[in-house]
Formats: sequence, C-alpha cells, structure tokens
Amino acid sequence: MKNRMKKLGALREDQHLEYYIRRYQHAIRVIQNSEHTIYVKPPEFSSINAFRGKEAQREDILYFAYKIIPLKKRLYELTGKCSPSTPKWPD
Repeated sequence: MKNRMKKLGALREDQHLEYYIRRYQHAIRVIQNSEHTIYVKPPEFSSINAFRGKEAQREDILYFAYKIIPLKKRLYELTGKCSPSTPKWPD
C-alpha cells in the first residue's frame, strides 16, 4: 500500500484511506442513480453476461460496500474516527 500511496501523491496513509473511502462511496451513489435494465440474451449469445437488472445493481453496491469496510477500520485505528474528514464528491 505504501508504494501505491507515493504514486497517487498522498502524504499520509490516513489521506490515502479517506480518498479511497470517498471514491467507493461515490461509485455507490453513481450505481444507485444509474439504470440497470434487464436484458434477455438470445440463445446464440448465452455466454455473454449482460445487465441483469436490480440484482446486478445490488451486487455492484455490495461489492463497493465490502471494499469500504476494511478501509474504515484502518482509518479508525490511525485517527480514532471512521468517517473521512474530506468533503463528499459531487454527483
């Protein structure tokens, strides 16, 4: 993680954690506001995985939510707070 922090320009680990927490929270908001339409696949394209509707939207949200949990735990260990102090990203 330390090598990656240098590439992104984060000065401290807590800033790096706050950035990624906000990034994943923004991704969840974008997913919530997007349309996940149900696509019925033709039989000849049965191997293609297309949009699956609300189920896909829920899976995508949970994917990012599970990525946020360890970041918040580590932020709490470092600073004693689990929420980032940086402002939310605009929608």
